Amino acid sequence: ALLIAALVLPHSARATSEVYLLYRQWQPYSWPQDVPSAREVSRSQRGLGWRRQSASGGWGVDYDYQPLRLRTGDPAHNGHLHRLTVEGQWQHRLYRLEARAGVAGTSNMFKYQTFHRDVVNGRVAVFRALGQGSPLGLGIGGDHRFGSFRWLPRVRWQHTGISGHWLVDLPVMLRWQSTGDRWQFRIARKGDRWATLDQARAVESALYLREWRAELSYRVSSGEGSGPAMVLGIGASVDTRVRYRDLQAGTLDLRLGDALVGSIRLGW
Repeated sequence: ALLIAALVLPHSARATSEVYLLYRQWQPYSWPQDVPSAREVSRSQRGLGWRRQSASGGWGVDYDYQPLRLRTGDPAHNGHLHRLTVEGQWQHRLYRLEARAGVAGTSNMFKYQTFHRDVVNGRVAVFRALGQGSPLGLGIGGDHRFGSFRWLPRVRWQHTGISGHWLVDLPVMLRWQSTGDRWQFRIARKGDRWATLDQARAVESALYLREWRAELSYRVSSGEGSGPAMVLGIGASVDTRVRYRDLQAGTLDLRLGDALVGSIRLGW
C-alpha cells in the first residue's frame, strides 16, 4: 500500500533523493543479573537505504542488521536481527499520515524460510492540525516503541526560527536542527519487534528491544563535491530493555542499562 501511494502521489519539482549507509556502535552493556558465567552484551547496527523527500512528504526503503549478543542462558534466538521496511510520510491539508510496514526476524528464519506471523510488523500515526498553518497537531499512533504493540495519543508541534527548526512529537521524540542543517540534536523513543526461532527451528517467539536514545550529530560534509555527505553522531542509550524467551528460564524482561553510542552515516 505504501509503494502504491508513493507512485500515485504527485512528485514535487523540488523532490530530492538519497542513498545512505549507516554504522552505529553501542558501548557494551553489563549483564543485569549476578551470574558467575555472564559476559557483557555487545550490540551494533549496519544499515542502508534509499529516501525520497518532497514538499508534500516522502518515502523510503530501509534495511538494517543488528547483532545483539546475549551470551548467557539459552535464548530462543541467535541474536542476528534483520529488518526490511518501507515507510512514508504524507501531508494533505490539515492531515498528516506516517506509516511503516516490513518484516523483521532472526537470520535463521530467512535462511531456512521458516516464518511465523510475528515476522510482519509496522507502525502508523495520523495527525490533524488545529487549523490551516497551525504548528500544533493532535493524533494517535500505534507501534512497538514501548514494548508490545499499543496505541497512544500523540501531540505534534513544529517551529522554524532564527535558532533553527524544532519538532516535538510527544511522547516519542524531540528534535532540533540548526539553520543549514549542520547540527542536530534528537531525543527519541526507539523500539521494535523481531520474530525469532531457536537453533532447532522448533520454538517460535519474538524479541522486543526498546530504549530512549539521545544523540548529537554534526554534518561534516554536504556531499556537494566528489565525496559523499558525512554525518557523525555521539550520544547515549538510556533505559535499554530487551524481552525474549529463554528455553530454560521462560520469558525474560531485562534492563540492559545505559550505554554510550556513536554513529557514522554516508549519503549520496
